[in-house]
Amino acid sequence: MPAATTATAGTARPDVLDLSPELAARIPPIQVAMWRDAARRVGNCAHPVRLRGQVHQVDRATGELREVYATDREPDGLLRKPCGNRRASVCPACAEVYRQDAYQLLRAGLAGGKGVPESVAEHPALFVTFTAPSFGPVHRHHTTPTGRLLPCQVRRRAEVCPHGVRLECRRVHPAGDPRVGEPLCSRCYDYTRHVLFNALAPELWRRTTINLPRALAHAAGLTHAELRRRVRVRFAKVAEYQTRGAIHYHAIIRLDACPPADHPDQITPPPAPFDVELLEYALRAAAGKAKLHIPNPDDPTRGLLLRWGDQLDTRPITTSSQATLSAEQVAGYIAKYVTKSTEILGLTLQRRLTDRAVDYLSHQGLRPHVVRLVQTTWTLGGHPHLAHLKLRGWAHQLGFGGHWSTRSRRYSTTMTALRRARAEHTRRARWPNRLPLDAWGRLETDQAVEVLATWSYAGSGWRTQVERQLAVAAAVRAREHRRLARRQRATA
Repeated sequence: MPAATTATAGTARPDVLDLSPELAARIPPIQVAMWRDAARRVGNCAHPVRLRGQVHQVDRATGELREVYATDREPDGLLRKPCGNRRASVCPACAEVYRQDAYQLLRAGLAGGKGVPESVAEHPALFVTFTAPSFGPVHRHHTTPTGRLLPCQVRRRAEVCPHGVRLECRRVHPAGDPRVGEPLCSRCYDYTRHVLFNALAPELWRRTTINLPRALAHAAGLTHAELRRRVRVRFAKVAEYQTRGAIHYHAIIRLDACPPADHPDQITPPPAPFDVELLEYALRAAAGKAKLHIPNPDDPTRGLLLRWGDQLDTRPITTSSQATLSAEQVAGYIAKYVTKSTEILGLTLQRRLTDRAVDYLSHQGLRPHVVRLVQTTWTLGGHPHLAHLKLRGWAHQLGFGGHWSTRSRRYSTTMTALRRARAEHTRRARWPNRLPLDAWGRLETDQAVEVLATWSYAGSGWRTQVERQLAVAAAVRAREHRRLARRQRATA
């Protein structure tokens, strides 16, 4: 497999591939050049979509039709488009673009830019982590703040479970130990409540966002209607799997003043007394009241209570001296989880499962704990009173069927705006000294012509495994090139 050589400053080039001697002898130079041009157009995507079609323009005044592009003119008669997959395990190149967009979106809501005023940095804001409750003791990778490894589970008077297992572990588990996240006793672990928490975590979040303005109004001595006339709560969040397979949320929560009716996009600081301390107090109250009572699948006459875990971590994000995190640190930390799915569990299934696939999970090299979670999700999906959760459709995600990244309406910019700006930048970089012209040689405007595009799907991915490996290697070199460029700019 072609590998990307570690780049050094001043020598890394994203368009140069290091091919093995055997591979270089098999591929003609002209074919490598043609492939490199095609890969560059799709950003070294590992699984591009192949299309056939034409683009025509119609003169609005005369109705004349002219062709401006056709895939027949391409060397292989195809147009390739990036797959746009956000998962780094599927396409590292597209996932990196998605991560950078998420970083810009998150940072703009904390430091300004992308249409958001820089004064937003003075708004009360918190970086919050909502964790899952305990479903049973598990092995853990435990370290001190300085990074020193500590024993897993040490107790002076460790209990012995009904199955005869002593609920403690004095071993030191390094990072990457396959035992981390596994329950101390799998028969005592509450797999049912674990799966149902994953499935209903989006509903818990919804109830938290509903409770937060009410808790703010109560803390400020106002009615809910009075609060709505003074402040608004903005947020952005990303979901992540813990090593034990439970979902938890990383969120940015910010307070803005209520915008005027004639300017709903205006972002200004909230009035007194709405500060970080009041926001943190109200958030803890809102998270504590977010609860769900659902029927117990094993005993429908009894109920299950689902709520957030006790470890609610809140940190201020401001420019004051009390701030513990900067906007760049928070945006970078959250954005890295946007491109991840279940990779931390060793579960790389990207598609929905079938009955036969669930039966053979134990032969796929997965951790026993993860296999048990998938099987429990599939079993719970057959209960009639849980049919509304559609658990079998999300068994490959351990029951979680929510969005991985969400934000409130006016937190900052949008992904669509960022993609349009990147497309415009790419167009200007390609023709720096020329304005876009239509098929009649006039300046291209929406008022003059109508664009008609006809596309047909011709497949996805590269034609051979060698081409895919080349694309992945080129993407690695491109990321290394950008990283070195950023380091050089920072030290210049």
